[in-house]
Amino acid sequence: MKKKLNKITYDKILASAYFIVLNVFKKNLSTRQSMGSKAIKFSSLSSSDKAKCNDLVQKVLRFTVYLDPWINRNKKGRLRIEIFCLVRLALVDILVRNVRQETVLKKYSELASSFERTKHSKDQLRYFIHLGYSVSKKKSLEPLFLFESKIRKVLSSQYSLEIIERVEKIFSDSSPIDLSIKSSASEKNYFKQLQGTSVNRSHFRLSQKTSLIKTKGYWAGDWWVQSLAASLPVKIAPMDLKEKIVLDVCCAPGGKSFQLADNGAILTSIDKSERRLKLMKENLDRLNYDLDLICADVFEYQPKKLFDIILLDPPCTATGTIGKNPDLQFLNPLDKLEELSDVQQKMLTRCASWLQDDGYIIYSVCSLLKQEGEDQISRFLKKNKDFCLIHPQKKGYLDQEGYETNKESGIRIMPFFEEGLGGTEGFFIAYLHLKGKSN
Repeated sequence: MKKKLNKITYDKILASAYFIVLNVFKKNLSTRQSMGSKAIKFSSLSSSDKAKCNDLVQKVLRFTVYLDPWINRNKKGRLRIEIFCLVRLALVDILVRNVRQETVLKKYSELASSFERTKHSKDQLRYFIHLGYSVSKKKSLEPLFLFESKIRKVLSSQYSLEIIERVEKIFSDSSPIDLSIKSSASEKNYFKQLQGTSVNRSHFRLSQKTSLIKTKGYWAGDWWVQSLAASLPVKIAPMDLKEKIVLDVCCAPGGKSFQLADNGAILTSIDKSERRLKLMKENLDRLNYDLDLICADVFEYQPKKLFDIILLDPPCTATGTIGKNPDLQFLNPLDKLEELSDVQQKMLTRCASWLQDDGYIIYSVCSLLKQEGEDQISRFLKKNKDFCLIHPQKKGYLDQEGYETNKESGIRIMPFFEEGLGGTEGFFIAYLHLKGKSN
């Protein structure tokens, strides 16, 4: 009779977090891709365990650039990538999440024992755990977000060191959950019951992580999730939207389409991702908005009519969302910059041909890079003399740091906009007017 082996048990939340982080650095996979993988078993976790796992992953990726030099200074010999990732996770549990030492030693030792590539390196892991608690007591290692070196170099050519450090400070904290509120919803009736802050008349920021489907107004379709920065291209638009014939290009996940519909636009929304459109359709049904939703590539789409307004939010490096998606900066976004810039310019040119005389393009990207914002618009205007820039009037909540207007290229929203409330994402917006024949 074969001897029955003792089955090693380990923390399933930690195991999923470990493989998600490992996939970022070893396989160049995004956290979203890993979470959708059957091998990771993230989908088998309960909703609350998924939230705990995601929180740990996000914190590790947020503080990796800060922690890695410390790990390298203190390592004794070579650290294979699998152990390096476990050390990152352990340090976040120690320094950020304040988990008890006995718990960390137990669960990380169990996890390391379970895999061939880590089971012989448990002593290295325990060494870093003990060292982590030592610096924790002295408070000599207090993690903060730092940009990866290549991205920081590019940003340093475009912004001052003071601005970069202000952005890093904002990105050090977990991203808030913002709700965009339907105009027909009465904020006074129930938003005061939620824990959070009204950012302005049509936006609400939750003060803690919560179950969104259990949040007041979800099933009534009174709001949708949308960051403050992402809402601004429509919110501050300097043209009337009601009953205008509008096209939203690259519309998924749908926040700007919902805003346009809420403002009374006669709307067509297109996106080439069936998966993202399916999620958008679910929200559309909940919100009860009526619009024409089409799965189409912008370079293949042939409109049957011209539009008064076209909102274009093209693919970009998404560097303005790194605070919310810290894995992005480890997935080589700069390698895609030239290709993305070319796509953005081609999309702008194509959309320009679909406008009515005296029409408008609203261009927006969630990028901190001027190549995708200011430079892109300057380039377009040089080639298209029949277009000019217009700007919204600066008033109310716009009149603060982080909202910057360049009369020659557009509007830059920095992550420290609304810094007192926790900031937002980085964004660029431009309003392009096709001058009518009467002009």
